[in-house]
Amino acid sequence: MPRPHISRRVALALAVAALLAPPAWSQAYPDKPITVVVPYPAGAAVDRVARTLALELGKRLGKPVLVENVSGASGSIGAKKVQRAPADGYTLLLGTVNDMMVAPVVMKAGYSLKDFTPIVRLSTNSTVLVAHPSFPANTMDEVAALAKRDKEPLLAGATGVAMMQTIGGSMVADAGGFKLEHVVYKGGAPLLNDLAAGQVKLGTIALLSALPMIRDDKLKAIGVISGQRDPTAPQIPTVNEGKLVKGASADLWTGLFGPANLPEHITTKLSSALREVLADAVYREGEFKTGSIVAEWTRPQVFEQYLRQEEKRLHPLLIKVKTE
Repeated sequence: MPRPHISRRVALALAVAALLAPPAWSQAYPDKPITVVVPYPAGAAVDRVARTLALELGKRLGKPVLVENVSGASGSIGAKKVQRAPADGYTLLLGTVNDMMVAPVVMKAGYSLKDFTPIVRLSTNSTVLVAHPSFPANTMDEVAALAKRDKEPLLAGATGVAMMQTIGGSMVADAGGFKLEHVVYKGGAPLLNDLAAGQVKLGTIALLSALPMIRDDKLKAIGVISGQRDPTAPQIPTVNEGKLVKGASADLWTGLFGPANLPEHITTKLSSALREVLADAVYREGEFKTGSIVAEWTRPQVFEQYLRQEEKRLHPLLIKVKTE
């Protein structure tokens, strides 16, 4: 049977159409559930952020987004799991400044930013210095005066060694001219329990974690360790508003990452879905009420630039912590 004749013009048009058509695999993702690894225990502040995000992201992608807690070593164990995962978009990391920047330097965790694909910054949060209601100081200056009077290091609970929360406590003590000794906990929940029970009188922790207890008067906030008051709790002063402490800042952020070399079509698909999530007014309001400030969406390349700037800013501080 003779083949139908196809003109050169038609053949060229078909070839161009084939080149312009999106490949089949770009349409297929995702075709199964996605796992977001949270490198901290269930119930931690970051875990709550991840679970709300996973629900909203799953709606946009049309597939379940599951949360897996892989905690330990200041978040580095969970980060390493994602680092080793296939770059197929089905294993992602809810990363923070602690596991992505602090742990690699302070703990020599065995990875760096180049081992991951940045997708989008999700939220920001403050570190707060809190105390049991019976603690005999209410302001940053009073805390410093108490420490100097007793001539003994103040004991303060903190949620890990290689954490901005812990570093923030050291920054405050150095600026205030007093000694502070950290009591390291495995997570925010056990620290909050001991603070509420009075087992430890002072602590540095994410405001997102402590805010419910602050609102219920189970803890009192001495100050957020930041250059400005946190919009989610503007009644709490910064530690820098007194006479002694100046320039202390231990701000926190979260972001979504994939393993290195995540294909561009997957990064784009996730970024587009997250753009919808971050713009959702109900989602933003819900996060704000719990103490989390949802970030404005940016392209992955802009998020990567932000990370490089943060890395450069924090590196001298982290080297100092590492050598102490």
